[in-house]
Amino acid sequence: MGKERTKGEKEIRAANAETLKFYKSVVSATLVVYAVVRWFLGFSWFHVFMSISAATTLSLTYGSMSSAAAGGTDLNMDGGLTDYLKDILLVTAGVTILSLFSDYCWYLWLIIPLFALGKLWTGIIKPWIFAPAPEEPANMGQDQGGPRKGMRQTKQRKNVGGSTGGQPMSAFNLR
Repeated sequence: MGKERTKGEKEIRAANAETLKFYKSVVSATLVVYAVVRWFLGFSWFHVFMSISAATTLSLTYGSMSSAAAGGTDLNMDGGLTDYLKDILLVTAGVTILSLFSDYCWYLWLIIPLFALGKLWTGIIKPWIFAPAPEEPANMGQDQGGPRKGMRQTKQRKNVGGSTGGQPMSAFNLR
């Protein structure tokens, strides 16, 4: 078994160009098909609002992917942020096309925030809440001077407080 070959910059740019071309065609086809079919089926304000939302999501997601590609990120790398962007783009395109059959298909779009909440819970919130408490060292309660130093400090505080009649000491309160 040899070492896995890494991609060069030219190969990454070529693969990114192919990936962006594919997703651009997905976005374009989705928006064109939805607009044409909705034109013949009729539309309401709900359809206009949802189509604008879908178009905005598709264009922002595609724009984020192309910005990442321009920065030199490999869009085809597994486990990166671009995987989530591709998933959002494909889910939005699928929901948009499925909504032509029934308006209830727009509810499928809730998969995206539910998945994000699941990742947030399992990756950040749950480990933070249910993390075991750190163990304290055995000598945490004792200072360097031991218990005698603590008693001495308490005695000194009593003497200072006793000279002012129980009131806090200030520059104007000196006797």
